Amino acid sequence: MKPSTHEHDTLLLSRLQLFRNVDMENPALLDLLNLCEYRTLAAGEVILSTQKENHYLFILMKGRLVIQLSAHEDIPLATVEPGECVGEMSIIDSRVPSAQVSASEETYVLVIEQDTLWRMVSVSHEIARNLLYIMSERVRYSNLVIADSLEMQRKYQRYAVTDALTGLHNRGWLDDAFDREIKRSERDQLPLALIMIDVDDFKNYNDAYGHLAGDKVLVSVAAAIRSPLRPNDLVARFGGEEFAVLLPETTVDNAKIIAERLRKHVSESDPGELDGKDLPKVTISLGIAGRQSGYSLDMMIAAADVAMYHAKRSGKNRIEIAAEIPVDA
Repeated sequence: MKPSTHEHDTLLLSRLQLFRNVDMENPALLDLLNLCEYRTLAAGEVILSTQKENHYLFILMKGRLVIQLSAHEDIPLATVEPGECVGEMSIIDSRVPSAQVSASEETYVLVIEQDTLWRMVSVSHEIARNLLYIMSERVRYSNLVIADSLEMQRKYQRYAVTDALTGLHNRGWLDDAFDREIKRSERDQLPLALIMIDVDDFKNYNDAYGHLAGDKVLVSVAAAIRSPLRPNDLVARFGGEEFAVLLPETTVDNAKIIAERLRKHVSESDPGELDGKDLPKVTISLGIAGRQSGYSLDMMIAAADVAMYHAKRSGKNRIEIAAEIPVDA
């Protein structure tokens, strides 16, 4: 950073944010301006760091500054154009800057030390007003950045628990949500049923019609499973062509009624067409397990899985209940 002496161009200064509508002929203000200095920054030179206190206001005269959350960020959070300033917030709250500011090219700045800035505010009400406006704009921009950040967090959270293909919740969500519901059911001594669902002959379907057709079938099956369920029922894609439905406060007998509704719904669901040709419909096999005292999520899944595979071995497109499967099945 190279300091330089420079005769003040009051007309140019009057166009800057801080000195807008300020009487630049005010002798007291001119005396204070003479305490300031102009500096030339090399490309990449840092003027505000998140690791060091700041005591200066930097007004950009020529060139460009970039704002980054840290030195390791490749993409700037924002850029500072000629006429704008940086450093005012860290001066106001007496904290280290919340972001790093550096020159992206050779840049020319006017540097005002914080005590000099406060004396300028005392000398000119217009400077005080302009500084307040600059800070309010900074806060407004920070709020927008925070809002954008929260929106991105919501998106990432949604992606983290949602299956990209079907739009259902995924296995990660299932492990957490189903486990909480099982514990609630155990605590309140309420009935609970789990349905495990598998698309019949899905591998053969994929081999015969291709993976794009298989994807369309999974989307169709997911929609057919979700639509008849009650608002408090939980559904997720378990993995591959397998789905799981947890039915709170539901007995096994009632779960069988719901499972039959799902089976019928899927068998009648149209997966659409691919390359101008109608895709054939598919069926599902379903296994039901009711919550037993002391059952964990893994135990319920295992029991419902056994029932589901028994349904497959028994002809597919049918429902089996774990408690009704013979020991030697």
